[in-house]
Amino acid sequence: MGAMQGTLLNLIIYISLVAIGGLLGSRRLWGDRTACWLNRLQFVALMVLIVTLGVKLGGDDQVIASLGQIGIAALVITVFAMAGSLIAVTLLRRFVLKLDRFGRTADAAGEDTTPQQGGRADNALTKWIVAAVALGMAVGYFLLPDGGTWWCGTVIDFGLYLLLFLVGIDMGRQGTVLRDIRSAGFQVLLVPVSVLLGALLFSLAAGFLLPLGAKDAAAASAGLGWYSLAPTLLAPYSLSLSAVAFLSNVMREILSIVAIPFVARYVGYLECVALPGAAAMDTVLPVVIGATHERITIYSFASGVVLSLLVPILVPLIIALPF
Repeated sequence: MGAMQGTLLNLIIYISLVAIGGLLGSRRLWGDRTACWLNRLQFVALMVLIVTLGVKLGGDDQVIASLGQIGIAALVITVFAMAGSLIAVTLLRRFVLKLDRFGRTADAAGEDTTPQQGGRADNALTKWIVAAVALGMAVGYFLLPDGGTWWCGTVIDFGLYLLLFLVGIDMGRQGTVLRDIRSAGFQVLLVPVSVLLGALLFSLAAGFLLPLGAKDAAAASAGLGWYSLAPTLLAPYSLSLSAVAFLSNVMREILSIVAIPFVARYVGYLECVALPGAAAMDTVLPVVIGATHERITIYSFASGVVLSLLVPILVPLIIALPF
């Protein structure tokens, strides 16, 4: 119950910040120079957020210990779950939503497809992201003393608040939010359903290749990137599975951040939403938008919200299955 209440409170804060930023951005007070400055600020804030996340992971003894003990199992589950979500959303986009790879309908085929961050949806963004994660983990592991990452949570929270506020300003400046919502309609809810089904089906398959089995593999992947909650829910059931779930969901977030620019460039914009799972509404949202287009914001945010609300329900249900 506490986890659900915390999720709802975070959702209220996130939505409020995006809405406030959108109202300010819609005032048409932003010239080209100001817009360029805002994009640079958003990029810097994103790098600070990712470095801090790396510091937190590098300074976490559980993460470091898990790397050597259960890393292979966690990696297999993560790769299968992400691949399943990606394939499911691709099928949804092409055969149900009937969108092109830029997330446009046939009627909107002439719209701009330029990535939000001024064309950073290429290898340059990926290099910055990989470097930021590696730098953060190295600092957390080698330089900080035990307990020295106490400040990371606060920096991540406020950095995320700033990023969401800036995302709202960008959405307001574009002036297409209401049109994007009407265009997406109720079908926007099909995206998290596809992400979930793809992850569960493929993680079940991964379980047959691992000693822990299909049910436990599905339970670990049902965290959908929420690495702070899934291990807590699984700890009373199995400490070893809790550790697998923790590392697997951490990997999903990190691998998503690294892979999104490539997926945006070579697969499709909507598929970027599939990779991070629940984190599509918060930590990874700026990366998704930076590599795609502001029209994808609606899909990413809605998918992350729905999946985040489902995690506290799904994980206990899977554990309770009689096999």
